[in-house]
Amino acid sequence: MKLTFLGTGAAEGTPSPYCNCPTCEHARANGGRNVRRRQSVLINDNLLVDLGPDLFASCAQLGVSLLKVDHLLVTHSHLDHFDPGNLKLRSKGFRLETDLPELTMVAGPSVWTLWDSSGGSDAASQIRRVPILPGRKVALPAYTVEAIEASHNLRIGDAMNYIIGDGSVSLLYASDTGMYDERAWRQLEGKTFDAVVMEATILNRPSGREHLNFGDFEAMLGKLRAIGAVHGGTAVVATHFSHQGAGTYDEIDAVFRNIGVVCAYDGLVLEVGSTVK
Repeated sequence: MKLTFLGTGAAEGTPSPYCNCPTCEHARANGGRNVRRRQSVLINDNLLVDLGPDLFASCAQLGVSLLKVDHLLVTHSHLDHFDPGNLKLRSKGFRLETDLPELTMVAGPSVWTLWDSSGGSDAASQIRRVPILPGRKVALPAYTVEAIEASHNLRIGDAMNYIIGDGSVSLLYASDTGMYDERAWRQLEGKTFDAVVMEATILNRPSGREHLNFGDFEAMLGKLRAIGAVHGGTAVVATHFSHQGAGTYDEIDAVFRNIGVVCAYDGLVLEVGSTVK
């Protein structure tokens, strides 16, 4: 399974144009891996997880097309994870010379409400609608998908993480979430993952209800190991960093290398079971 990280930042990205914190100033001055667009990951060239406002810029910068994408998973309705305008731009009027496959879109109720209120059209954007709720499963032509209840967006309550399988590899995609509750842990019992992509949004800040700091990240990873879901061969990646909760790329990378975890950056390509490029 190939994972391409199109964005690894939280809601504001890094640097935020409205911020002069040391992390933002360093990113403006040094660029490179210090610059983080809003979170999105492409799997195997045909499955996209989340499509926030930076998607088009990320693809252009990284030389990535979405021509083969025929599956979309949306974790929740926050702006940095779902921008309806990106779906509207799939319509034929914006790509007169190009045909695209139908897009099977898996998402929860609040995402569909936002899509409908935006004036989006399933037909115009060639979307096949697949509603899902935490705890449910869906079978796609090339993937199995199981939704895990995230501890996030708690006023609405339908934020999800996903277990994604492609027939040979199983991935836990855990962004955004705070510490899992007991329902989620019961659902994870008996699972084994080849890769875990997990948020560390508020890395250096006090523990929060809807995001993980470093201590919470270690606690989640420790419990995943304790139940056998993570083992010695599991690739673990930290991502979704806030400029207000983390530091420079080198600082974050050093923290996670110390515990055997990959620090994601925009443009990271991970071949699960292979090496990081």
